Amino acid sequence: MALTNSSSNSKPRSAHSVTKQELRASMILPVVITLLIWGVGLLLYLVTPGEFNTAVALFISLALLIFLLYWTRHAEKRLRITAVVIAIPALIGISLGLIRGSVSDTLLGVGLTFLLLFLYRAFNTPISYRVAFRRFRAGDMTTALELVDKAIEARPDFWESYQLRALIFLTELDFSRAERSAKEAIARKPNAHPVYNTLGQVYLAEARFDKAQTSFNQALERDPGNAFYRYHLGLCQFRQENFREAAATFMEAISGSLRFLEYELQAHYYLWRCLVMLGEMEQAQTVHEKMQAFAEGVPLIQKQLADQPDYPHLPYLQADAADLSQQFAQ
Repeated sequence: MALTNSSSNSKPRSAHSVTKQELRASMILPVVITLLIWGVGLLLYLVTPGEFNTAVALFISLALLIFLLYWTRHAEKRLRITAVVIAIPALIGISLGLIRGSVSDTLLGVGLTFLLLFLYRAFNTPISYRVAFRRFRAGDMTTALELVDKAIEARPDFWESYQLRALIFLTELDFSRAERSAKEAIARKPNAHPVYNTLGQVYLAEARFDKAQTSFNQALERDPGNAFYRYHLGLCQFRQENFREAAATFMEAISGSLRFLEYELQAHYYLWRCLVMLGEMEQAQTVHEKMQAFAEGVPLIQKQLADQPDYPHLPYLQADAADLSQQFAQ
């Protein structure tokens, strides 16, 4: 019986495999774009032969503006307006540069846009949040929490502060306050996929796998290409013994970019276990062989789990790490 996912019959793919459809797209799309550009250029020349440079400049600026509006279509209205205002100097500079044939106009416009972007980031992000984030990265949770609380007092609408506070509480295994802070961040930024991931990590650490699965699904709805979210979704499905769904999810995860060796190893390991539970022994053997390429990830996983304070999901991870070591010992 062949393993199937929800959309099609498929075998496990490596992170570097390319489907025929993707290959055709990579070959055809540049040709289509090139022909489209030539067609637009020819049309502009026929319509405005005496003002060709001006027409091209206006077309490029308009196309960039439309692309910017499309790219930010899911963002808040205030953020979309800000993005357009910041981009205006660059659009004007590009247009004038093409019309006048002057590189300095283009550089000036782009430079002003970068300056506005820098000023926006400087004044939009509370200083206490930046310092809190640096202290969090350095492992100083006490100072980080004090500073992020100040950031929230100064800017109650800044969702990143609540997200950072949730991460601090999660690191300290204070799950109830981590959950509350993550939900406060979601209330202020419903489309912020990192917060749904944080909430999923909270539930996963608590071994509340059904709720964690819901959160990771919500994160993937907002960032479908994130292989890490997909890996954790697969882990939730695996813990609930939904092995067929988990196998399909892990195959999608390893076909993406997990980047870190230990994640690649664990994704292949859990996929292998799913296939064994489903009786797909031939495919399981193939995945087990591929898993050997990530053997150097075993000590990394063991190091991560060493001397950790107890939390509900930890025994599961420790048992899996012990079994994983045995697979390479064999």
